Amino acid sequence: MPDGTINPNWYLVLKFLETLQPLSDLPFATKSNVVRTVNAQTGTSYTFAKSDSGNACTFNNAAATTVTVPPNSSVAFDIGTQIDAVQIGAGKVTFAQGSGVTIHSIDSNKAISARYGAATLLKIATDEWVLFGSLDT
Repeated sequence: MPDGTINPNWYLVLKFLETLQPLSDLPFATKSNVVRTVNAQTGTSYTFAKSDSGNACTFNNAAATTVTVPPNSSVAFDIGTQIDAVQIGAGKVTFAQGSGVTIHSIDSNKAISARYGAATLLKIATDEWVLFGSLDT
C-alpha cells in the first residue's frame, strides 16, 4: 500500500506460500522416472506400429530408409501420441505419409538431417501428424 502498510490479503498468501514444500525437495524436480522402449530397426523400410506409441525407434542402415506413418484405419494411434525417431546409420531416414495421412513440418521437410539426428512425430488429429526436430529435405 502507498502508506507502507501490508495488504492483509497478500500477507495471508505469502504466509501460506511459506508452508509449502520447496520444489527442489520434490522427486519430479530432480529426476525423470520415464523409461521408454527402443525399437531398433535395421531394414530399409518400416511402418510404425501401435507399440511404437510413446517410444523411440532407431534406424541403422547404410542405405536410405523409408518410414511410413500408417492411416488411422490401419493403426489407431491416440491423438497426442508421440514417437521419436533417431537415425543411427548413414542411410537417410525419410518419413512417408500412408494413405490419407498428412505430415506437417517446417518447409515440408520429411527426412532426418544426418546420422545421429532425431525427429519426433506428434499426432494432432485422426490422420494428421506434426514432424519436428533435426529435419532436411
